[in-house]
Amino acid sequence: MRRARISAGRPCVRIFAGSAVQARPCRSGVGVCGGRKTVNAQAALLRCPACGTVFRAPPQLPSHRRVRCGVCHELFSAPVSDTDPIPRPAYASAAAATGAGGGGIVRAGALVALVLLLVAQLAWLARDRLVVYPRFHALYGVVCHYLGCQVPAFRDLSAIDISAARVTSHPEYADALLAVVSLRNQAQAAQPWPRLALSLTAPDGSTVAGRLFEPAEFLPALNQGEEMFAADAAVHVRLPLADPGTEAASFRFTVH
Repeated sequence: MRRARISAGRPCVRIFAGSAVQARPCRSGVGVCGGRKTVNAQAALLRCPACGTVFRAPPQLPSHRRVRCGVCHELFSAPVSDTDPIPRPAYASAAAATGAGGGGIVRAGALVALVLLLVAQLAWLARDRLVVYPRFHALYGVVCHYLGCQVPAFRDLSAIDISAARVTSHPEYADALLAVVSLRNQAQAAQPWPRLALSLTAPDGSTVAGRLFEPAEFLPALNQGEEMFAADAAVHVRLPLADPGTEAASFRFTVH
């Protein structure tokens, strides 16, 4: 084999497939003019454009550096290496995958916690409206038991049914009326006693007389002292009234 002619003492890289490559003076083979120290690496393939000889070169051979063919001594530029990158160790890939998965779980957990916190804040701000629902009222009761807060009283006036209402002349007193009405709490939870309003109206719809009764004024003796109107409970109310005269043509009971 012919020896490559190079400048005396000018370093180049001898390229041996699959072995350590060091920068040192050389006389033959493919060399890098002005080469640098290299390390063990998977060999890449270089083809001399003049004679077609294929040589092995390390993948870290700098791109577009001048190299000399060891057969025909042709100088040519080394192309960009197209060798595959060094694969990552299996344990490193597994660790990266585990870390990525763990981070995703943490982020998902943090997101769920933030959503729950937001829902809890909204539920607490709207407690005066939500407490009318028995399930929410029970939930607020559990929470306030541990937090030491006060649960707003459950109140749903729409669940109080007014029935059997009538106004007649009082059987014992002259110039007096007797109003009779039945109240039933149709809610699924106890609630404070309502106030009872009675309005007497003229034929044209105008109010002739009216009064708002507190629970202590209309509750029967049996229910006096009770603070709450029990669920599905009923009371029968009898109210004596002063007779407003013939102007009153109709009446109406409401709860407040």
